[in-house]
Amino acid sequence: MVSILVPVYNVGPYLRECVQSLTSQTYRDLQIVLINDGSTDNSWEIIQELAREDKRIEAYSKANGGVASTRNSLLDKARGEWVLFVDSDDWIELNTVESLVQAQSVGDYDIVSYKLDGESTDKVETYSKEQIIKLFLEHTTFRGSLCDKLIRRSLFDGLSFDSTVSYGEDALMVWQVLQRVDSVCVLDKSFYHYRVNPDSLSRQSFNGKKFSAYTVWDAICRDVDEAKPEYRDIVYARFACEMTQILRAAALSGYKRNTSVKLLQEVVRRYGHLISKTGISSMKMSLYAFMVSRSYFLARHLSRFTL
Repeated sequence: MVSILVPVYNVGPYLRECVQSLTSQTYRDLQIVLINDGSTDNSWEIIQELAREDKRIEAYSKANGGVASTRNSLLDKARGEWVLFVDSDDWIELNTVESLVQAQSVGDYDIVSYKLDGESTDKVETYSKEQIIKLFLEHTTFRGSLCDKLIRRSLFDGLSFDSTVSYGEDALMVWQVLQRVDSVCVLDKSFYHYRVNPDSLSRQSFNGKKFSAYTVWDAICRDVDEAKPEYRDIVYARFACEMTQILRAAALSGYKRNTSVKLLQEVVRRYGHLISKTGISSMKMSLYAFMVSRSYFLARHLSRFTL
């Protein structure tokens, strides 16, 4: 069984299309768990209607607590050997689960990951634990999203999402899970469809909650310092890249310079030189990081350039 876990918050206009893409999967052995996180629109009513239409759907509702707490509740409900997270304003191809399960069975992998966008090919890559940890820290081939991964449910045992983190909590969880894997399979296929929903935190121009990404990458850096010092340059280069992107978003939206902005500038000022040293991102990113760490005013004028 595969448990598809869907956190729901104020997505009434999009929810039916999302769930239809799940109930119509060519792979039928599914548990579909929908948890309403205190929506103020008609999302809960729609969830209940959908649950009456398909016995594989389990409907729950709770007081609003944010996506991290909702994902914790979803994991508590999961009974499948495998879990797949899907955001409730997005949808997936109808052969997604079948393709991922088939790929997993070839090598008994702990995670099967796929592309979230771009052209699809038949290329399949397999990685050991050490290889995939390095790729995660580089954050190119293998990223911190949960919506592009079929994951063995037992890997989550004893773990929980940090409810104090509003942005990037999935990357922190993926990092923790990777410490437990033996092997990972990565498909060069795109099954997932993002919807541009302006109400979604990840799609808003900027929200102060996004500063919590600092907590995520600071924690990952400390883990690497302690257990994997050979990756120190890579993880701190990634820390600088992630904080540069947050600063760019803040500057682009006209967010005022405050203590949070200053903290992120200090991170980029301290570790930005590692971006070019490790080659994990472009020279344009390296140059922008240098500028944003020294002048937030200049960053506002240059923030419209694509990195």
